[in-house]
Amino acid sequence: MKYLNTAPQNTAFFEVYAKLSKSIKRSGVFSQIVSGLTEIGGIYAATYTTMVPVFPAYAMYIAGAVAIIGTIVIEFGLRELLPHSIDAILYKRFTGLYFPMTVAIWLLTVVLLTTSGYLSFRNSKVIVNQFTPEATAISTTAADSTHQAEELAAWGNYSSDTAQISAQFDKQLLAANSLADSKTKAARRELSNLYNRERRTDQSFATAKDRVRQKLADLEAEAAAQLAELEAAKAAAMTTAKERLNTSLAEIKSSYKGELAEVKAQNQTAQWDRETKVSQYGGGLGWFTIICLIIFSASVILDRIHKKGAGIVEKVELSQYDLNPSAWVEAFAAFRERFNYAIRSRIASFAERTPAAPISQPAAQLYDPSQLANIEVTLKIENSAADENNVIVIEPKRRLIGFNRDDERTATHTKKQSRTHEISCAIKGTPNDLELRQIKQRLKDYKKRLGKHEQKAIVQKRKKGEASKRTLAAIANNEQWVKHYAELLQQAEAQFKNLKK
Repeated sequence: MKYLNTAPQNTAFFEVYAKLSKSIKRSGVFSQIVSGLTEIGGIYAATYTTMVPVFPAYAMYIAGAVAIIGTIVIEFGLRELLPHSIDAILYKRFTGLYFPMTVAIWLLTVVLLTTSGYLSFRNSKVIVNQFTPEATAISTTAADSTHQAEELAAWGNYSSDTAQISAQFDKQLLAANSLADSKTKAARRELSNLYNRERRTDQSFATAKDRVRQKLADLEAEAAAQLAELEAAKAAAMTTAKERLNTSLAEIKSSYKGELAEVKAQNQTAQWDRETKVSQYGGGLGWFTIICLIIFSASVILDRIHKKGAGIVEKVELSQYDLNPSAWVEAFAAFRERFNYAIRSRIASFAERTPAAPISQPAAQLYDPSQLANIEVTLKIENSAADENNVIVIEPKRRLIGFNRDDERTATHTKKQSRTHEISCAIKGTPNDLELRQIKQRLKDYKKRLGKHEQKAIVQKRKKGEASKRTLAAIANNEQWVKHYAELLQQAEAQFKNLKK
């Protein structure tokens, strides 16, 4: 199918706007390209988001295919429908069947224009966001490292302080314990001496023993009090060291939070700057796509008005291929015919090789044996000069057995089959009295064998440079048989034609 434009009838009008029409038409093409590029991204993003949960491995390919197909449908649909929408107004196609076609075309045009503008405008920010460099984020690695080092140093100081405190008070506790043990041992020795003195002198030293016992108790109490004081001093020193650690950690943490807040503020400022840039440039690109859509619509409108004013009419030239079924339909029909031919030809060949059914035999006569015993035969004798003895011979009619019966059915069948037998027989005197179809089949078989051996000889020559003697002998033998059966077939066909005449 070809679309041809007639020559302009109003040349004056055509020449005035010819250059403008050509330029504005080119601008419309570029505007449509810009619109299509902005649409394809939006369709891809929407489809990809939908397909990722279902087909994560193939979501990218499915989204790409849908985006390309959707953009082609929108842009090519506008390229075809918008001119018809303008022509409906210019040529007043509002009567008869033109009216429903015009309404449908307008509706589709509005839908496609709205879809194109919406996708292009909305996807502009996505495109700008995709191509705008990401904001340079300041890393917190340095602050993290400093914070970690300061914390380790604080804990190291705390560990050394606690170790020093423990060592210092352990020595004092050990000295205090040693002194208390010495004093208590001296008091116990004094008490033991008093007991020994009582046994030697048989005197009582109860008052002295009570004083020693009180002294021993006082020494033990003094040692316990001294140890408690040392333990309290050690605990206070440990508490002071712990407080110094907590104070250091709090200062380190506060400094670290300040550094993180400063880094976060800088990163947030950079991100806001990028989002502001994306919003500004994305909005500008969106309005640019709307302008491109308006330019495209204006180019189509001016082009159709220019053709209408110049008297240019679009003609359609049909070819036979436009009227015939599609190539796919004809290809399917051809394959179906070839398949049916292959199946039915084999069925027909099989049916042709099937021999005819044997001749059916007549039904045997049935006799009732009980009736044979009471048969009454009435003989009527007539005198004849030829038969002096008046001997009557009765010969019952018996059913003949075998295939050489001369009854009427056998004669009729033989008469019908004689001509067929003469035609179907090929050459009398050849081995086995071959029929015509058998000769054809054998000729076909030997031709196949000959072709098979010839192909084998070609392969052997390609690999080894020459064919084997066995293959050459097989080729010569099959050639002789092909020649032999070809001659038999010629003779049989000649005889067949003579019989038909």
